[in-house]
Parts: sequence; structure tokens; C-alpha cells
Amino acid sequence: MEAFVEPATSVTQITVVLVASDGEWTRRRIPSAKAAADLARKLEIPVYDTNRVGYPQRMRDYDQRQRLNPTARATVNLKPAPALTPAEKNAVMTLEVIAGVDPLADDASREELVHLWRQARSKAHPDRTGGKRDAWDKVESAARALGLDS
Repeated sequence: MEAFVEPATSVTQITVVLVASDGEWTRRRIPSAKAAADLARKLEIPVYDTNRVGYPQRMRDYDQRQRLNPTARATVNLKPAPALTPAEKNAVMTLEVIAGVDPLADDASREELVHLWRQARSKAHPDRTGGKRDAWDKVESAARALGLDS
């Protein structure tokens, strides 16, 4: 297995792609490139910067095999979580930053999102931040974008 660190974009924060020897891969958000290096060191696997080395051919080959034979897909996740829109991803990242927590998994449940919202509200409350409402307003806007305020 190898780890490939992807830079932050306007839609996502830094991510790491873990690629197995057969090309099967998974992508997860991480707090920093250092966190990816620490994980790779712990797992004793090499870590690469995708800006420098790109992605391994076996990853593309795996994707091609999956397109040609969709029944060969792993059945671990029988019901994938609905994909978040870019606006919802931004809202989740806003809550994570304000709450000061590690990124949630891409398939986080509603309960996990509500917990994150409550953590962010606690950190951004105007009584705790000297009466500053800007962070509070961002938290509430993010909650509306995720449909958590109802």
C-alpha cells in the first residue's frame, strides 16, 4: 500500500489517497500533510505528493476494471452515503475549522453532523468569543446549508 497526498482545493481540504497493490483505492480528508506523513510512518508505507509524482497506473487500471465489470465491486458498502454538494462540503469544513476538530469521514451520518454543529456553536458562541458574532453567523449559515437547523 502507498499513500498519495492531494493538495487542498477550493472545494476540499487536503486529502490522502491510499492505494493497494492491486490498485484499489480510497480517499479521505486529513487535517494536514504532516498528518498524512505521520499516518504513513505509523503504517510503515511510502507517502508521495501527487503534485510531484501523480497517481500510480495501477489505480487507473483498477478503475478501468471496475467500469468494465461493475459486479466485481466490493460489497462492503452496499448503500453508499449520498454525496455532498460542494456547498455542503464547504459547510462541513467551516464547522470543522470553527469547532477545531479533525475532519469527519465523507460518509458522516446526520448524527455526526449535528454533533459537529453543536461543537462549533459552543466554540463560536458570542458570550465565549467576547461578543463577536462573525463565527456564530458562519456556523448558523453552515447549519442551514446542511439542513441541520430544522
